[in-house]
Amino acid sequence: MRENRIKTFVTTEYLAKNLENDEYKIIDLRDYKKYEKRHIKGSVHINNNIFAQQNEDGLNILPKEEILLVNLREKGINSKDKLILVDDVFNLNCSLAAWTLHYFGFFYVNLLDGALAKWEEENLPLTTEIPEFPKGDISFKVENPDILITKDEILMSIDSDDITYVDNRSEYALLMDQEGGNIPGAIHHWYLDLFEEFPDYFILKEKKDIEKDLLAKGIKKDKTIVVYCESAPQSALVYLVLKELAFPDVRLYLAGYDEWRIICSFL
Repeated sequence: MRENRIKTFVTTEYLAKNLENDEYKIIDLRDYKKYEKRHIKGSVHINNNIFAQQNEDGLNILPKEEILLVNLREKGINSKDKLILVDDVFNLNCSLAAWTLHYFGFFYVNLLDGALAKWEEENLPLTTEIPEFPKGDISFKVENPDILITKDEILMSIDSDDITYVDNRSEYALLMDQEGGNIPGAIHHWYLDLFEEFPDYFILKEKKDIEKDLLAKGIKKDKTIVVYCESAPQSALVYLVLKELAFPDVRLYLAGYDEWRIICSFL
């Protein structure tokens, strides 16, 4: 049992013990065909696309609040619910969903550490039964815009000593990107470096090990941290970890390098 763990990510053991706990709603963000075939008991399927929209250039933008609320209420989600998000292996659908909920001021969100891959590897119960819930009453009270950064804000502060840019793409992605490289001065920290790899799944490293890795790369709490990848999911996961590690100011570049690559062609 890991004591020094990131608590935003609940263990499979914890979820297995709380399947009948009405405080929690389990949300499965995988493809519906996978969900229909088998899923964790009591979990409701939600299309992950409701948590981010795309503009005419194919870049991620925030969803419209009312449309997001309608979709969540239709699935029985209430303001009092504590959500546990489930995905296949890497939790990337879950991480962006969690970040979006944080943006709209809803913080009762956890991810399943090891995702469904670990749950299945441990032979924990799965079902084909699709639950039905009455219409939910979830509402958002206060937006949290300081966790988002735009291209205009980056361009205005690109030379600031108070900001650390952290590129969460893989080394392969960096190597293959011949058009832009990275945001000037960015520190590379691949999102999977936060994890310990097992044959069939990944689980987060302990806090102390993550903190040691971050410090060694110069990622410190006295700076504003801007995280980015191609289009946000990888960096949304890094955002969640940094916030639990008490980094006071962490911001996600939602449009990500997909947008910055376009900007570079005009600079």
